[in-house]
Amino acid sequence: MPRTLPAFPAVVLAVLGGALVARRDRFNRHARAAATVGGVALIAAAARGPLLEALRRTGTERRSARLHLSLVVAQPVEVVFAFVRDFENFPCIIGALRQVRDYGDGRSHWCASTPSGGTLEWDTVTTKYVPNRVIAWQSVPDSPVRMNGLIRFVPEESHTCLRLELDYQVRTGGLADALIALTTPTRGAELERDIRRLSTYLHTVRSTPAQVPLRS
Repeated sequence: MPRTLPAFPAVVLAVLGGALVARRDRFNRHARAAATVGGVALIAAAARGPLLEALRRTGTERRSARLHLSLVVAQPVEVVFAFVRDFENFPCIIGALRQVRDYGDGRSHWCASTPSGGTLEWDTVTTKYVPNRVIAWQSVPDSPVRMNGLIRFVPEESHTCLRLELDYQVRTGGLADALIALTTPTRGAELERDIRRLSTYLHTVRSTPAQVPLRS
């Protein structure tokens, strides 16, 4: 029979592993990677069987998000829509997105960072497009990520009210990503924080157009 760790040492390993992962951002780039790998290894060593699977499942769920939010952007609706309609602009405000390739025919390819530093890629198709009114999109079948997005644009004098609905679900995930997700903010919290930066970002872009031009 495989040997199992006594309860007390297992708890200590789990706590130490969690502390390493949670504090990895305090280290330099090379030490951060070592802290992540070491922390995950300690947590994995402390857990066995059903507990390990439960941790993986819970961590993967924390990487998913369901958002329903409204925000007012201090820019005219034409400016906001011009930015949002081009998905290649999304990595400018959403930290976990590495790249979005918009093919210009309603199809897009998305690439995001995983908690352990890897990548996650999927494709989407635009399902609704009304200039200055609404954009909707969804992931293609059998994607590793199930994503449905809808943004409505409501003009309010010189401002724009955005009403966003987003369902983002990671369908598969490795153990390392799941364990790290347990010690970091939920994906929903990160996404909402990033999206609410849009007004500030657009103000900066329009103030310094030569530095970060909007795509037309």
